[in-house]
Amino acid sequence: MSEILINSTKFKNNLDVIAQHIGDKNKLALVIKDNAYGHGLQEIATLGCAYGIKNVFVKNEAEALKVIHLFEHITVLYGQVCSTSPRNIHASINSMEGIQLLEPSRCVELKVNTGMNRNGIPREKLQEFIEKILLRKLTLLGVFTHNGYGDTTDESFQDAQKIFSEVKEEVIYLSKKLSFKLPRFHSLSSSGALRSEKIEDDLVRIGIAAYGYLGNIFDIPLSKKLSPVASLWADKICEQSLKKGTKIGYGGKTLLQKDMIISTYDVGYGDGLFRINGNKAPVKTAEGYTILPVTSMDCFSCEGSNQRVCVFDDARSIAQIFDTIPYEVLTNLSPFIKRSVI
Repeated sequence: MSEILINSTKFKNNLDVIAQHIGDKNKLALVIKDNAYGHGLQEIATLGCAYGIKNVFVKNEAEALKVIHLFEHITVLYGQVCSTSPRNIHASINSMEGIQLLEPSRCVELKVNTGMNRNGIPREKLQEFIEKILLRKLTLLGVFTHNGYGDTTDESFQDAQKIFSEVKEEVIYLSKKLSFKLPRFHSLSSSGALRSEKIEDDLVRIGIAAYGYLGNIFDIPLSKKLSPVASLWADKICEQSLKKGTKIGYGGKTLLQKDMIISTYDVGYGDGLFRINGNKAPVKTAEGYTILPVTSMDCFSCEGSNQRVCVFDDARSIAQIFDTIPYEVLTNLSPFIKRSVI
């Protein structure tokens, strides 16, 4: 049966590298949205809790409810939070409508647009939103942004940080004026945090770096200390001894150039592995065996006779071939594939 192995030692090492850079382990908030970037929500949440993580960010309420017993603060990035949800589940505010749908006393985190122009309220409406939050008798737990320029080399990253610094100053002023407790501030994700020499926020949201990757296109020295956590394994269904000239798979895309032993393994595009059609560079397993096109929904053919092969232990290799990023390779992996912590 196909399986994703989660290396707990590498995961802890990644968190140690990040925590040491941040300077305070308690500032490290773990992003476990989208099934923990494909690694398995329960598995990663359990490891994070054991490490001492107290703050996490999830995609939606459904994910939050699965880990309520593990963390002090769970912030839902998208969608609503029901009135019946436990109080350690917090809502993100991106609009006035989001405020109106929440019951009084729920903790919220207000997202501000600082230049990515994707989600978040206009900074000019900061006071208006905070006043509405207070009027609704919600608790303003946090004010945050997403600096979407952590992987770039131009001035956009610093520009966004400057805007957020101004946002913080305004919130501090408003907290005194309107008599509410100062919320926590956070703006940086993985690359933004690891490229910054000084971090002044209360939290740092760490996602992809915890899993062993960065999206940077320039040198960030700490990236070399990170190790990919997940490896995808496939088990043999059967093997065949085939002659030169034999066709394999749909449309006979693969034509053997010599006599070979070919085995079929139980991972396909239905499991989230990108469909290999032979029109791109060859895709090889971690052991170096070529995966033969065309892959099927539930299986692929491969040279050799191993009982089990490692499809990949570093998502960057497949990401490069398919002109994408490790995020997509990892989050594509089906939740039905067994995850095992080693």
